[in-house]
Amino acid sequence: MNKKADKILSTTIKLFIRDGVRKITMDDIAENSNSSKVTIYKYFVDKDSLYFEVGKHIFSSYTKQLESTVACDEPLIKKFYVFLDIISDFTNSGKFELCRELIKYNSAVENEYDLYLQTYRRALLTLIDEGIKNGLIKETLDRDMVFHYIDMGVVYYQQSPSYRSKMLSDSDFKDKFMRFYVDGIFIDGTKILSV
Repeated sequence: MNKKADKILSTTIKLFIRDGVRKITMDDIAENSNSSKVTIYKYFVDKDSLYFEVGKHIFSSYTKQLESTVACDEPLIKKFYVFLDIISDFTNSGKFELCRELIKYNSAVENEYDLYLQTYRRALLTLIDEGIKNGLIKETLDRDMVFHYIDMGVVYYQQSPSYRSKMLSDSDFKDKFMRFYVDGIFIDGTKILSV
């Protein structure tokens, strides 16, 4: 896509997050992206294709971020933190909830979600394997158990607004909870949290 199409997509994402998918019209998108409806229809033949492209754009962005985190030369602990920051941003930005909404209106968005989930799983398992190999993760734990433990926390964070709000607003709770959480996986939870 070119810059104009990217601007239309990024504007659409902001509007969808702010007002909801069904409330935004093509006129709203045209006005807020400084485009004409003709220009929008040049790139997106209808609202259904726009829904798909928005979902694909979002999932693709987070997929690339996860892949690049796993491939970088940073220390493993930092990679874990960056991985969790990416997942947190996906949720906190409203983009995760937007994608869930888009799936209701265009089932093809779910295929993009499946591709994202495959990358998420591969990336997390790669970090776990590295953690086991480097002696950061308790050797008594099975890699799948560690994956599901971390994934359970991610899913709960994504789907529980009250928990997410508490984690974002109550630093004492967050510190104690993270200490409890990392002690279940890592050999030295204090070291992990001090990075």
